[in-house]
Amino acid sequence: MREIDRIRGALSDASARGGSVVLVTVMAVEGSVYRGAGARMIVTADGATIGPVSGGCLEADLIARAPEALASDRAELVRYDTRASDDVVMGLGMGCRGVIDLLLEPLTAAALQRAHAFYERLAARRDTVTLVTQVRSGAGAPPVGTRLLLAEDGSVVEGDAMLLGGQHDVVREVVRPATPLVICGGGTDAIPLANLAKQLGWHTTVVDHRPTFVERVRFPDADALVCANLVNDADALGDHVEINGRTMAVVMAHSAAHDRAYLHAMLDGGACYVGVLGPRRRTVELLGARATGGEGWMPPSVHSPVGLDLGAETPDEIALAIVAEISAVAAGREGGVLRRRPGPIHDRPDAGLQPDA
Repeated sequence: MREIDRIRGALSDASARGGSVVLVTVMAVEGSVYRGAGARMIVTADGATIGPVSGGCLEADLIARAPEALASDRAELVRYDTRASDDVVMGLGMGCRGVIDLLLEPLTAAALQRAHAFYERLAARRDTVTLVTQVRSGAGAPPVGTRLLLAEDGSVVEGDAMLLGGQHDVVREVVRPATPLVICGGGTDAIPLANLAKQLGWHTTVVDHRPTFVERVRFPDADALVCANLVNDADALGDHVEINGRTMAVVMAHSAAHDRAYLHAMLDGGACYVGVLGPRRRTVELLGARATGGEGWMPPSVHSPVGLDLGAETPDEIALAIVAEISAVAAGREGGVLRRRPGPIHDRPDAGLQPDA
């Protein structure tokens, strides 16, 4: 599940119960820390937590802070510096070597309802937006926690446009929508792929030319089920499936004619990733005139055989290999063994939050 969706759900539950919570957001990090900027968690009034902002070393202290935060009813920025010696930091169970700035926002009554409604809108967006948050306040400045949402072109979607003034101490977070996955083929092996993708919070569409293969009983959690025969009508997807430069697609209909039609439809639409089940030779044949770069050549967006080399055999294992490769591509990674990666584990500059210039 996407963290935004998890937070939205927790706020929804708290709002329905008339409860109170503290929303904790990692605003900035430096050095070695477990979670990156943009990580979120909820602390309820009774000390329960939803989601982590560390490997477990900060949560106990944040639970202890929650009653005071709720009593003050005022958002504040808290810094944890774990660069001290073990003798100092291990009192909190911390063994990292980094600095973490956390925004603690107490949410009760109307404030909780507003936050819930905001995260509902944020989770539903299908485009990339920038969330601007006030992290420190002073004379004439909006309160800590004031937000502004900007579209990709910089236009205001909602919120306090005062935060655009350069004098305010704000942090910007790039919030990307759920990964859009189109599974072309609704066979039995597509079921674990759809299930795993939904567990990760991806927006999942299953397409098949056979009506009985795209029934809700087979894919209960899919966001969309589409019956379309592209062999008979190349434009059959029409308004049912959006294909663009963010689309991830997996072609697995187990039919040369239908796989060919799906493959070319995804390439025509500009999908950034098109995985094709089966051997490379078969995919080259499906590409036809598109495979013009020499023997065995395929367009860069085509991944065949699909998936990382995990030694997968069963449908569940194959689904894991496919999801792992898509995740790596989306993150701009090769998908290799992490212990062989030079440099830090996380690409901090791409983590999302940057101080306003």
